[in-house]
Amino acid sequence: MNKIFYVFFLLIFGTYFSQINTDEIKKNVTENPQKYFYDYLEVFKKDPSKLTQEEMSQLYYGSRFIKLDYDLSVYNKESKEIWNPASKRSLSKSKAEKIVAKAEETYSKYPFDKNILIGLSNIYNALGDKIKSKLVEDQYAAIENTIKNSGTGDSADSPICVIWAGHVLEKIDDLRGYGTIRDFKQDIKMLPDGSTLTMYSMGKKQIYVKLVGGFRFD
Repeated sequence: MNKIFYVFFLLIFGTYFSQINTDEIKKNVTENPQKYFYDYLEVFKKDPSKLTQEEMSQLYYGSRFIKLDYDLSVYNKESKEIWNPASKRSLSKSKAEKIVAKAEETYSKYPFDKNILIGLSNIYNALGDKIKSKLVEDQYAAIENTIKNSGTGDSADSPICVIWAGHVLEKIDDLRGYGTIRDFKQDIKMLPDGSTLTMYSMGKKQIYVKLVGGFRFD
């Protein structure tokens, strides 16, 4: 009986502590940004597989509390010239050659934007650079896995954690097949740390999403 209880305790312990602690992440990156952000960033840029999941979570969610020379307006201003063409797998080599330098410049400012990573992968594929394409694909996968492992999304105590408002809205797609638009409900709460907690529901299906650090106005 004691052995069974011990195994059960480990399962509960592991599940509980697999959730990210955004308060600790913010504290770490605020007090020691070199160790808890920039050192991890250098590893991420070269080989994200060398970061543990804990380090990857610290890096990704910690980016929310670091002042970087990037916001969505940068991406939006470049969309017509760079990112809209780059989003297409049919991108030609000649077009890729024209936009790769500017695309890499934006990437260097913020390598955590999933749309940038997808675009860069297509650009490198069009140029025949499989090594660079594989790297940004690995970075994209590391980010996706980090979001996936941030929480189950089944309760307010274990929300899926994201850093962009658009990623909150993406979770509505996970409700498909659980009801009709008439069944759709949402509830948004402000949390003490400035983050927002959104609950989407359709029928009996509920999804909780935490926007770490709240809405961006920069």
